[in-house]
Amino acid sequence: MSTCEESFWRLITHTAQAMRSYADQRLKKYDLTVEQLQVIMQMDLYTGQSQSVLSSACGKSPANITRILDRLEKKGRIVRRKNSRDRRSSLVFLTENGCILRDELVSLFEGLRAELVDGIESEKQHVAVEVLHAMKNNIEKMSNR
Repeated sequence: MSTCEESFWRLITHTAQAMRSYADQRLKKYDLTVEQLQVIMQMDLYTGQSQSVLSSACGKSPANITRILDRLEKKGRIVRRKNSRDRRSSLVFLTENGCILRDELVSLFEGLRAELVDGIESEKQHVAVEVLHAMKNNIEKMSNR
């Protein structure tokens, strides 16, 4: 592996770790994990959906989404209701508390996104997005072999 490739991989790893650490730090006062944040943010689009739809939307396994939802339910941020069309499943909704929290988190992380790219030209941002999409696609292809 060339020095450039090694530096690229190291930089991706360190950037991901720094972002995760920063998010954990900011979420601590809300008593949330990054995984719980992802679910709450998806609930903006998928509220009232089944756990399986939410699981797919969040990229989480069914067992993992169940654990995350259990914790969010104990904290009073979501509620599960029986699905009238399928007795085997339940539909997931944000509570009023969860909606307020989601709105606050959207505001918080929109500001964070703006700060992350501050001073980076739009063209460079687009190139970075293209590279990361290509890498993600390659990983998915390798996973399907």
